[in-house]
Order: sequence, then C-alpha cells, then structure tokens
Amino acid sequence: DYNEEEEQIEQWTQERENKKRDEINMNYSISIKCKSKMQKEVIQSIDEKDISIITGPPGSGKTYLSCAKALKFIKDEPDKYKNIVLIKSVNGPKDENIGFMKGTMEEKMEMHVYPFISNFNKVAGTEVVNRYVENGTIYVLPIMFALGVSLDNSIIIIDEAQQISRDNLRTLITRIGSGSKMIFLGDVKQKSVNKHRKSALEILMQYFQNIEEVGIIELTDADVVRHPVIKKLLRVFKKIDQDDAELEARF
Repeated sequence: DYNEEEEQIEQWTQERENKKRDEINMNYSISIKCKSKMQKEVIQSIDEKDISIITGPPGSGKTYLSCAKALKFIKDEPDKYKNIVLIKSVNGPKDENIGFMKGTMEEKMEMHVYPFISNFNKVAGTEVVNRYVENGTIYVLPIMFALGVSLDNSIIIIDEAQQISRDNLRTLITRIGSGSKMIFLGDVKQKSVNKHRKSALEILMQYFQNIEEVGIIELTDADVVRHPVIKKLLRVFKKIDQDDAELEARF
C-alpha cells in the first residue's frame, strides 16, 4: 500500500533525525550561571512565559542567556523543541531588504547572526553548533520571508527589536506556533532608524505588559558583565544623551 510505505519512510526519516540529534546532545552539557538577580529573572521568564521581552544595555547578558537557554531546551526536551530559529533586523534606513548584498541568503545573513553563533559556541562548543546548523536544528529566518510561516515546536529568538517596525512586529509575533517560545531582545538606546516612530521593542514594552503569557525583563547597567569598563562607558554616553536633550530643549 502506497500510503503505508510513505508513512514508513516518514517514520524512518524522523528516527534518523532523532538519532542524529541524540548523538549531538550526548556530547555537551549546559550549566547556565546567572550573575545578577535580574539575569535570574530572564531565565525564569523564558521558562515560564510563551513570549519574553528582554531589554538591556550591551554586555548585560541578554543574548548569551537566551542562546544558552535555547540550547538547553533543545538538549533537555528534544521531543518538544525541534529548532532554534534566529531572526535579526538587518534593516538599513528604510527597509529590511538585504538583496543588495552579494552572495546566497545564508551568506548574506551570516554576518548579522554572528552574535548568536558566537554565544552558542561559548555554551556548547563550535563542533556541536556547526552540526546543529548543518542538520537544520539551528537556522536563520529573514524577516522578509516570515509572512505566512508558522513556527511550531521552536525557540524563536528575535534580536535588535528596537530596529524593527510596528508592521514587521505584527508579522513576527504572530508566527509563534504550537509548542513554541519567542524571545525578543533589544536596547531602545541603540535605536538608529525611524527615530520619530515607536519601534517594535517600545510597543512591546508599552502595550503587552498585561498579557499573562508575556514576560518583560529590563536589565540595567548594574547587570553588565562583559567587561567592568563598559559600565563606565555607558555612564559617559548617558551624560552625552542628557547634554544633547538639554541642548535641544533650548531651541
């Protein structure tokens, strides 16, 4: 019977994929060490909420914690979570289009998702991450291709949310499918496009805070762990922003 044969092939393919993943999963362990109270709240939100919105300055650990937790989900609950989907704004002044860049889509996106891959490597090692990328467990989804896609049984990490428009936010947040978790990352202070309109990150923080399935965690300079000097640098930039605001108010 043709249908029975098709089912057997599908079952064999699934068993083969599971075996590949099991072989990878056996080769590494994950221990997530939080260095502040708010970092612990990030992990708690990702654990307990369907959608987590995590903001904070550079070096506060938002990308690392999200990547580490995503890998831990894939390793510890392989029947529930099948993929890690990476989405990052690559927009120039007007659009999310990356078509002007040379190369394949993978090559075009590679430089933009490097922070993800770098953090994955720190957590699980280059060999494990490369194998996850090769077998499609970890993959990149450009915003321009997200419309119409339903992302089931996945950990979806969306970076640079302060650069994403309201229209693209509507597209992205409604991609969450059955059994999935979605994590938005960003820093409002690093917004560089459409400064006179609210970004996806600002909209999420203002309008989605009373939804039970959504968690919002705001990391601060106190959570910066990348390098001690970053806290001092951020204080200087804060003073610059204040001086600029005072200057604008005079005119």
